Amino acid sequence: MAKIRGVNLGGWFVLEYWMKPSLFENLEGCHDETCFMKQIPHAREKLFKHYETFITEEDFKYLNKIGIKDVRLPVPWWYQGTDLYVESRAYIHQAFKWAKQYDINILLDLHTAPGCQNGFDNGGIQGVMEWHKDQKNIDQTIEILKTLVKEFHQYESFYGIEVLNEPFVTIDLDIIINFYEKTYTELRKITQKPIAFHDAFRPKDEIWKQFFKHKENVLFDLHLYHVFDERYNNVPLKKHMDLILKNRLAMIKKISKFVDVIVGEWSVGLRDFDSKDAFEKELYYKAFANAQLYLYEQAYGYYFWSYRIDRESHREWDLKRSIDDDLLPRKF
Repeated sequence: MAKIRGVNLGGWFVLEYWMKPSLFENLEGCHDETCFMKQIPHAREKLFKHYETFITEEDFKYLNKIGIKDVRLPVPWWYQGTDLYVESRAYIHQAFKWAKQYDINILLDLHTAPGCQNGFDNGGIQGVMEWHKDQKNIDQTIEILKTLVKEFHQYESFYGIEVLNEPFVTIDLDIIINFYEKTYTELRKITQKPIAFHDAFRPKDEIWKQFFKHKENVLFDLHLYHVFDERYNNVPLKKHMDLILKNRLAMIKKISKFVDVIVGEWSVGLRDFDSKDAFEKELYYKAFANAQLYLYEQAYGYYFWSYRIDRESHREWDLKRSIDDDLLPRKF
């Protein structure tokens, strides 16, 4: 039985163009928050408006109604504000207050890092990956995490902290492990709540078994998408099922023997699935969603990505619309 059945509140405090394209209107080639702040007129005012409207108290009320008690909340390293970036800390505090009111636990997730840890738009600046090249960036990240935990861990709704979202697969794993070790030591001085570590896209590496040895109340975060692998575009359902029910099920069971596994991000999104038969397409998506849910129930828990996507073409990434389309349960 999964202990967490949750959803990400993505796109709220870290902008991603694909999640809300209307914010980026008339910005050619701009898909991240850094260029948004540099290029768009009245960027600060537009971001404050976004913070106030993208997720509201009504959304927390809805999550409570459908039985979701856990959210993963991505926040940026600049949450206190800089000369370039907008301060979002007051709105993050409000999220924790709403969460307490509606009996929801928040896993705080540091989604960006100085220098950018992955070169993605979700890292704050697309096409740049300098975080691991300067020890100052890594040290600053640890200080930001300490500040985040000190500021928010007193809330009853604070479930824990994820120390860094998706450090990229090409970064030397020794650098990441060293950063994780130092972070664990420092954060344990502040809180005994759960600390989550992303797998850096290498969940099967033998180093993890040693890393998690003698660490308490820790989570290992795997992000399991199908849409980003070219081998799974426009393929028969059986190919997805084999990946889910054979490869990934065995992997999660093996890893779970030495650490609690969460699937911090997943969706029902597929790419290049073409069917002229609407009935067949509906069956395909429902089977795909149900197989994933079965798999992630074997883990400690999971967080769907994401709660809200402001574009019709990505319905299968939007929790509410996926529920309305009967792809996800109406009650969790």
